[in-house]
Amino acid sequence: MKRRINIALILLSLAANGGQAAVTVLQSTTNGPALQVIGDQDDEWRFEVSFDLLNWDLAPFISTMFSDADPKVLPSEALISGAGFLRAQPTTGLFDPLVLRTIDLTFTNTNWATLLTSGRTTGSNTPTVLVLDNGVTATNVGARYKGNTSFMMGGAKKSVNLDINYLDADARVMGYRAINLNNAAGDETIMREPVYFTVMNTYAPSPQGALAKLYINGAYWGVYSMVDQQNNDLLDEWFPSHEGDRWRAPNIGGGQGGGGFTSGASAFSYRGASVSSYKSNYELKSDNSTNAWERLVHAIDVLNNTPASELRDQVETVFAVDRWLWFLAIENIFADDDSYWNKGADYAFYYEPESGRIHPVEHDGNEAFAAGDVSLSPVIGSTGTNRPLLYKLLPIEELRQRYLAHMRTVLAERFHPEVLTPMTEQFHLVSVAAIAQDPKKNYSMVTYTNDLRALRTWVTNRYKFLTNHAELRPLAPGIAAVTGPAVAPAPSEIPTITATVRANGTNGLDSVWLYWRDQPYGRFSVAPMFDDGAHGDGGAGDGTFGAATTNFTGGHKIHYYVEARSGDAVRAAAFSPARAEQETYSYRVALAPAANPPVVINELMADNTKTIADPQGQFDDWIELRNVTTEEVDLGGCYLTDNPNNPRKWRFPDKTKIPAGGYLIVWADENGPDTPGLHTNFKLASEGEQVLLVDRDANSNELLDSVSFGEQFPNVSYGRTAADPSVLGLMNPTPGGANR
Repeated sequence: MKRRINIALILLSLAANGGQAAVTVLQSTTNGPALQVIGDQDDEWRFEVSFDLLNWDLAPFISTMFSDADPKVLPSEALISGAGFLRAQPTTGLFDPLVLRTIDLTFTNTNWATLLTSGRTTGSNTPTVLVLDNGVTATNVGARYKGNTSFMMGGAKKSVNLDINYLDADARVMGYRAINLNNAAGDETIMREPVYFTVMNTYAPSPQGALAKLYINGAYWGVYSMVDQQNNDLLDEWFPSHEGDRWRAPNIGGGQGGGGFTSGASAFSYRGASVSSYKSNYELKSDNSTNAWERLVHAIDVLNNTPASELRDQVETVFAVDRWLWFLAIENIFADDDSYWNKGADYAFYYEPESGRIHPVEHDGNEAFAAGDVSLSPVIGSTGTNRPLLYKLLPIEELRQRYLAHMRTVLAERFHPEVLTPMTEQFHLVSVAAIAQDPKKNYSMVTYTNDLRALRTWVTNRYKFLTNHAELRPLAPGIAAVTGPAVAPAPSEIPTITATVRANGTNGLDSVWLYWRDQPYGRFSVAPMFDDGAHGDGGAGDGTFGAATTNFTGGHKIHYYVEARSGDAVRAAAFSPARAEQETYSYRVALAPAANPPVVINELMADNTKTIADPQGQFDDWIELRNVTTEEVDLGGCYLTDNPNNPRKWRFPDKTKIPAGGYLIVWADENGPDTPGLHTNFKLASEGEQVLLVDRDANSNELLDSVSFGEQFPNVSYGRTAADPSVLGLMNPTPGGANR
């Protein structure tokens, strides 16, 4: 006899923001028990089931849902033999690999298939309504078929591009403005691309990948590989902004002169100084400047024509070298045939204006795990002439060992049978039932099972080949600990970083190096680390090495990491953190208080619902500043922030002035670009927080003023009293406040 799942036990799960949520049971007399998750409304949840409270499996009978969404009635599939327990776990977003998304498209055009087909070549979209499994709905989404080889191979199951903001520039689906549903032609498991992107996205700019079921006008179209688009959303995840130029190196085909596998035409090969020589080999996807092509040609010139003795330094000015090494290493490990090393094409790149350097961006992953490349050399391309990033950079021994160190990290952390086999099993468990029911697949489930087995075997064989390869066998040193400042140093201080390093085997140590920078982007400064920080004897002391960074202005966050090189013939390298430069250690320079600041934070309101409207007519949080001097003060270049760890969060526009003894209102509403008025990129927390006024960079970012406040109440301000301006507290809003 079957019994309903026992969900009377309320289980708590941590939400993404650190809060808690509870699964609650709502009994329904007509439809049976229903579920609701009570918590932060921004949090999305998936469900797991257990029979012993120790082992948890995905609950296939209930889809994802948001906190406080309408209760979901448990379907008949929830009827099981024996009692079990249910818990809610926060998803990682739209591309959570543990979720099989359901995407339902509804077209009003009866000839939608014809329109989607023509859109593949014309770029035109056909409007559709999109509904996700969690209830998220988007209207006026643009759809079209996509792909080349996959379009021809996929039969009736075509890859689909979904343009969420087709008719509404602000439209998003769970934060994304475009989604690609790929038919995974040639991959009966459908998981190769999501697995590849899940790993790649850990180390280098790459789309995310997951699996999704597609319904069109109510008809089931099967399981797809779901990935995000290489657009501004992806750039914003990886770079300070998306204001640079985004490129793609297309697979243009042809022979030696025009492209193809033997050509370097789209692989940063030098083809002369004329811009016209490159325009058929690269696609400029987003152009935010007037000299994008000239910058590209300059970077290619530096890579190809700089003397070997100067290349190591000069190439860093135009290419983000370490990020390219990560990217190239992962493309090689996964034997991605749509890659720089293989085609010299089908990859993307981005010019980062903040650093002036070009970064890689993964483009296509459906040809990863290439069966014939299980024994691909880890340094393929380093001796040819048609892949300049490989044959120019890898002969530099320091960069070669950095590249191989990154390979070792990926092999140890992610590309390991003990990691990838469970990952493929999770994708399998999520999708196998839906694939079995896929009416558009052109293969049997026996073929599916054989392909899944072949995928896991390939991973094992590739792992064994690489870990036993001569290039990867040398032992790198061990970095046991890295220690930075225990407290935030003053702007005048020059901190010392120490590292405990041990030789691996009998090779000894060649050298230890410290890298640092004062921004989350750009190239690092580098200095040798000496044993005990005092001398350069290569480790004759106690194995503790040290080096100083330099002094920085207050508020700056300093990012740093350590490299240790072995004393063997190749100088095998290790890094700490192992994922440097993507991950680093850091410390923050203290904010020094300014003497006699001319401007103070006079008053603020963190819960304004009706008191004062901004110039746009909205009741938003506000901060009032007061000039306490008898002269006009220019705040241009100064900063406001609600985060002491990000003191330069919002910058005052140039020539923002307060008259002598005057006041200035700043609207804390996250509407920075709005005009008129001054609008920050943050809001105030009515639960209480801190607001800081920070001086401009030229004045070492001294702290002009700060206010810490507790819980606030609607339409009650917090400010300095008239009787004692040094005292801040709750105040009733008056016309003399923010209306000054």
